Amino acid sequence: MALKSLNMNEPKTPSPKQPSLKSPSDASSELVDIRSFEGASDLQLIHGYGGNSFRISGERYSGSVLVHPRQTAIWTPPAKPETLVIDDLLPHFGDDFPPLFILGVGGAPMDPMNDLSAALRHHGIALEVMSTPAACRTWNVLMSEGRNAVTGLYDIA
Repeated sequence: MALKSLNMNEPKTPSPKQPSLKSPSDASSELVDIRSFEGASDLQLIHGYGGNSFRISGERYSGSVLVHPRQTAIWTPPAKPETLVIDDLLPHFGDDFPPLFILGVGGAPMDPMNDLSAALRHHGIALEVMSTPAACRTWNVLMSEGRNAVTGLYDIA
């Protein structure tokens, strides 16, 4: 299976059935730059997933990954996400715990992971559990907003 692309930067072209949203008066107007990534060449953005791998900031990673805003590492979590415990995560966070941990569990989450959530909350970390594709998209949005977070992504076929 090929990696699925998450290229949100490509301009969308209207289909023949959809009219262009741009009016003639917009032809000379400038867009407002919402977020600049100057000096952020090492920002870790997820550009693809699938085939048991990820494409992050131009690099391909096989298997599960743990992504910090400026660093990505191969991660070997338990085979079943519901068996993940705090000790599987804390060593990877370093001295400065992130305020948010996004966990992409592969497919749709079937377990709210309340015990892990409570253990992370004890360290000031909020947990968001979602499918790996949703976690990839959420990660890119958070990075575009300049947020501090970490994501753990289970690989998917």
